[in-house]
Amino acid sequence: MKDNILTRIFALFAVSVVVLAAMAAYALRTINRSVATSDWVNHSHATIYQFEHMIARLQQAEGRTHAYALTGDPRDLAAARGTFDQLAEHLDSAKALTRDIPAAQAALERIENQIHAREVWAQSLWAARTGDQPEKVKVLLAADAGSTATTTLERELAQLRDEQFDLLGERDHVSYLQAQMTRWVVGVGILLNLLSLAAVAWLIRDDLAARRRAANALQAANAQLEDKVKIRTADLQAANALLRVEGLERRWTILSQEHQIRYNHLIIDSVHDLVFVLTKILTVTRINPAVGHRSGRADNTILTKPLAHIVVLANADPLEPDLLMRALHEGREVRDYPVLVLGVGERRLPGRLTLIPLRDQDKVVGGVAVVQVTPLSNPPTLSIHE
Repeated sequence: MKDNILTRIFALFAVSVVVLAAMAAYALRTINRSVATSDWVNHSHATIYQFEHMIARLQQAEGRTHAYALTGDPRDLAAARGTFDQLAEHLDSAKALTRDIPAAQAALERIENQIHAREVWAQSLWAARTGDQPEKVKVLLAADAGSTATTTLERELAQLRDEQFDLLGERDHVSYLQAQMTRWVVGVGILLNLLSLAAVAWLIRDDLAARRRAANALQAANAQLEDKVKIRTADLQAANALLRVEGLERRWTILSQEHQIRYNHLIIDSVHDLVFVLTKILTVTRINPAVGHRSGRADNTILTKPLAHIVVLANADPLEPDLLMRALHEGREVRDYPVLVLGVGERRLPGRLTLIPLRDQDKVVGGVAVVQVTPLSNPPTLSIHE
């Protein structure tokens, strides 16, 4: 029973949503049409404005041309020319506004040709009047006396203007019908929604008892769920305890490794011989305290410097790097190489150098040079071992 009621409620809400969506879509469509209609109306009024001004400018151009023919006043000539220029501008604007109307474009083409003919006649009249040719002026005026060119132009422009007014009337009628349809659609939609809401209220009232029964069943299910959660929580606590033990063991392992590393450093630092940790290109990366104590030099003057800056041959020639580099690349040890350790000032410490390659997974990554300071007499001979 409950599922049946919920299905009905959802169905009624779906109907309401569909009705609202339809109303919104129709209203949006009507708004878009209204905006488009408003733009079209503005466009039509602009077109009518151009046609009316073309009629007015045509009449002004004709009147000022005849006035100049009678008076010969240069101001009338300038006014006539300016009026023809304005007429051409309005004609260009009208052609641009009606570029999507083939019939209007064809009519404007004819009008443009007629206006051009009138302008040619006016220019002939201006030239005759300016050149003081009264007979030619009379002939041009007499020839134009019976012409209906201006009247025809005005009639065609008026016809184009009236067509725009007719289109405005039709569009206004269509807008009125759209507004009436919108009112009807909105009214029907509101009525359907009210009916749907009334039906939903009646179903909800009938559904309260079923919901109370569902609440009781849900409470029983929650009790069972709490029991399952307790069991699961106990399992998680046991797993967390196991993880803590594993974490402690891992931490002890890491601490033991750190202690081993620290002990290794202590062992190296406690050696009285001079210890240099080198790269494969014989650059010093680490030294033990004995190097600074015996040479008297600061650590920053030794670290990151080539080994040859502090250790040279016993005869004071620079340390030959090829032998030590070749030994590192070949993974061989160099033992008892006679050298001098350069101290502060002119201080020289005789000694014997032993170079041991450092390997990482059978790959030589550097070396350790140990210099044992000894008296300079009877220096031992050089030997290279695997």
